[in-house]
Amino acid sequence: MIRIKHLLPIILISLISSEISYAQFQNTNETTLQSSLDGVQFAVKHNNDKSFYAIGSPFIDESFQVVKLDKFGNHLFAARYNANLGEMQIQRQNDTIALNNYEDLKVTFALNNKVYQTHSYINKEGVSKQGFLVVLKETDSLAVLKEEIVKFYEKKPAVTGYDKEKPAEYKRLNDVYYYRQGDKVSLLPQKRKDFLKLFPQHSSELKDYIKENKISLKKDEDLITLFEYINTL
Repeated sequence: MIRIKHLLPIILISLISSEISYAQFQNTNETTLQSSLDGVQFAVKHNNDKSFYAIGSPFIDESFQVVKLDKFGNHLFAARYNANLGEMQIQRQNDTIALNNYEDLKVTFALNNKVYQTHSYINKEGVSKQGFLVVLKETDSLAVLKEEIVKFYEKKPAVTGYDKEKPAEYKRLNDVYYYRQGDKVSLLPQKRKDFLKLFPQHSSELKDYIKENKISLKKDEDLITLFEYINTL
């Protein structure tokens, strides 16, 4: 029979080994996480000077909020969205980085469950882009999305003695809406007749539903309600 006093050294060694292994796992996990994060980011050094003298803000929310990135499971980050540059910025201990828009990324803000996802699309100016769009409603085959835009206007000096100088300004523009069918993202028509052409087999039901519920194609809540109804057809 093995006495307890003989087992104690073995137990202690096992516990120490377990703690060392767990610590090594944590360090390895953090290193792997950081290495992966480094692979989808580039340093944020844009707009820093502009922000000091301009009215307004390039950010949807100036403060960093807790987010989850699908790519990294339950690991939490602090993020904010720069709608002027189209950048999702992540705050780290010693710096701030921006996620690479060309990665397949989904970012969920914990406070309000607001979801941003990278998509390839053509904007209303006809320019091909790759960037973050807000996901309003989504299924495997259909989604309604929106692009948040903040435009920067340079300072305008007074031309005559009667004019006033206009300071530099960040101005939030109207959101632009898109829809996704399958893998293709397209501009969402803002006119009812054009929207109904997207779903010709259900145009009659949709026309009645939009009219009865006073649906606006320019409001988040109405579009969410409308696409929820479309998913039932």
